[in-house]
Amino acid sequence: MDLANRGAALALHRGGSTQVSIAEQLQIPRSTIQSFLSKLHKDPISDETLADRPRAGRPRATTEKQDRLLHRTILKDASMQTDDLAQHISGGGSMMVSDRTIRRRAAEWGLYHRVQRKTPALTRSHVQKRLDCANAHIDWSFDDWSRVLFSDESSVQCGSNHGQQWIWRRIDEAWADGKTQPTIKVATTMKFWCSMSAAGPGSLHIIEESLTSDSYFKILQQHLIADGTRLCGSDFLFQQDNHPSHKTERIQRFLEEKGIQELQWPPNSPDFSPIENMFSVLKRLVAERCPPSKDDLIRITLEEWENLGSDYTYALVSSFPDRMQAAMTAGGGATKY
Repeated sequence: MDLANRGAALALHRGGSTQVSIAEQLQIPRSTIQSFLSKLHKDPISDETLADRPRAGRPRATTEKQDRLLHRTILKDASMQTDDLAQHISGGGSMMVSDRTIRRRAAEWGLYHRVQRKTPALTRSHVQKRLDCANAHIDWSFDDWSRVLFSDESSVQCGSNHGQQWIWRRIDEAWADGKTQPTIKVATTMKFWCSMSAAGPGSLHIIEESLTSDSYFKILQQHLIADGTRLCGSDFLFQQDNHPSHKTERIQRFLEEKGIQELQWPPNSPDFSPIENMFSVLKRLVAERCPPSKDDLIRITLEEWENLGSDYTYALVSSFPDRMQAAMTAGGGATKY
């Protein structure tokens, strides 16, 4: 019964109406009226308080002592799983608390069970160089970052095992077309070099051999000046990571002879580079199309790279002030980027 009907039933009852009469007038089952009035006699309700009384609810499955033990254990070992925590606070007894109870208790303290984020392993030297880089560029504007041509190498794969894929289907559609997950016996991996700037994606160059100083030199000869001039202007800055093939005497001499200024970059810092964000999106888009062969893998990768577009790269480069500030706030440590 809602509050209005409770009030009406109470008024009619006090006026001398029978339960049958009240039920007929309010169009409510007599059993409901009887239950309401019986509670009224046990615990009188005033005209002002017709709402439900507070209820005790289900008793907590854990004691205060268990709660304190659980809190200390989670803070001491954040990697401990819920079933192990349940066994730990139960002391090996038969009365085990549920996974859901463990999560509820942790939520009361602002703690939630989440997948552990991966970050690069940073040494003290790495941290200092990251902090130095952030300090050196904290005042750079978007126009400053727009002069930078970012570059890196990565790889995409077809035919890899992406694990179980859950779908909705009827009982008799287990082997129907479109309801199965195609697999390829041997996975194919394609390595590539690419560049980007705020103005858009640059070239994507397929690497057919292992990356050496010679092969990297050929890539830069073919793409660097063309991409940099087209995307950033003739006075562009060149960013590359600290891969050994990038730092050979031949590569450094090439950059010097061409008058290309290299932007010094801290080691082990993928969160500083926006091109890493592009790699993540590119790999997901390629995987969704599930290329069945190497030729298809190359074609689809090139298509999806071009489709990323300048709006996306503009947004990534626009995030640089926040990236540098996040690095400084973290004292040179890893950031969310």
